[in-house]
Amino acid sequence: MKNKISNTHSSFQKIMKTKREKFSNGLEWPIVLFIGSIHILAIALSICFPTWEGLIVFIVLYLLSGWGVTIGYHRKLTHSSFRSPKYIDYIFAVLGLLAGEGPPIYWVAHHRKHHRFSDQSGDPHSPRDGFWWAHWLWLFPSHNKFKLGALYKRWAPDLAQNRFYQFLESSYLYWHLAMIVLLFLTGLWIGNWVTGLSLVAYGFFLRIVVVLHTTWMVNSLAHTWGYRNYKTKDDSQNNPFVGVAAHGEGWHNNHHYVQGAVNHGHRWWEIDLSFGLIFILALLSWPLAWIGLGKWRPVYHLKFYRFKKKNTKILFPA
Repeated sequence: MKNKISNTHSSFQKIMKTKREKFSNGLEWPIVLFIGSIHILAIALSICFPTWEGLIVFIVLYLLSGWGVTIGYHRKLTHSSFRSPKYIDYIFAVLGLLAGEGPPIYWVAHHRKHHRFSDQSGDPHSPRDGFWWAHWLWLFPSHNKFKLGALYKRWAPDLAQNRFYQFLESSYLYWHLAMIVLLFLTGLWIGNWVTGLSLVAYGFFLRIVVVLHTTWMVNSLAHTWGYRNYKTKDDSQNNPFVGVAAHGEGWHNNHHYVQGAVNHGHRWWEIDLSFGLIFILALLSWPLAWIGLGKWRPVYHLKFYRFKKKNTKILFPA
């Protein structure tokens, strides 16, 4: 019993020491204020201005911005699990940016580093440093611009050299402001100022809060609770709740076992909405290959992992 108490106390001290080191440069106040304000406004505005129009816009943008992260940021830009023309990459990158999780270079660099050091020293967001650290506190320490530049150069040089992704980096805030204005004007057009505020409340603030937490649960819950199909060197888990809520990203043990696979759900019951959309886009655009326009297909050359055969098969090849 004494040994258990001693080990728990030792682990707590280790976590607190790690936190002090990580916050040694203070807080990244723009991120703290952004995340804090959207939570407050999401609760206040959604209570004050509930409408069916707002709920519908919430669902549509929850899917689109979520897919921007799961398909665009993650499966394409980070892991190249399928092929697509640049214009498709850019569309998904803008949708991912509107999820509020940072511009593409920032997101991809941190995620690639996470896979390299998963649940080890150097992992940006491991629950071994604390559950809430993995969930969102890892975003709050102040960023040294030189270290951030080195992070980009080391982990996302392909994106850092691309002018479009550089543009998204520098114009990140303006996209969100434009989204707020567009939602409000749309509400005015289809209704009145109450409808406009409802669309802003549900389509922007509440939607971003929900998308953020479902994504953050991949870092926290899906590295803490669930089941494992495969033995990996990290703590990744398949968490059914996160698997559904985060468009298939919660089948995280599967993903860590075969990172380049386009499908994160490997068993029949592991629902993967992101792979479903990718497959539909590839299927619908397949006839273009028959008339010599294969390179213009929105999605093709899918790296599909087969659970029973334990190998990867290319679907809709180039």
